[in-house]
Amino acid sequence: MKKLELIEHLAARLSITNSESERFVNTFINMIYETLRGGDTVNISGFGQFSVSHRDSRMGVHPRNPSQKITIPELNTPKFKAGEAFKSAVKLR
Repeated sequence: MKKLELIEHLAARLSITNSESERFVNTFINMIYETLRGGDTVNISGFGQFSVSHRDSRMGVHPRNPSQKITIPELNTPKFKAGEAFKSAVKLR
């Protein structure tokens, strides 16, 4: 399901317009971005937890020239851990 399909399904289920549904979805996503940017986590009970994982800088090997060492810069990456209810909902039987 793509974002547009999500917006349309949400609008149909809640009996609201597509523009209202789009505003809701965009606001929800932006709130997650802002919370993670601020260093906090977003925990939606049963669904999962969004967090930020920090990787320190480290030395690596240049892929085209293995004898050359490079510094891989530090980096923050998004992380998602699925909740138990979410795992159960998609579990194959």
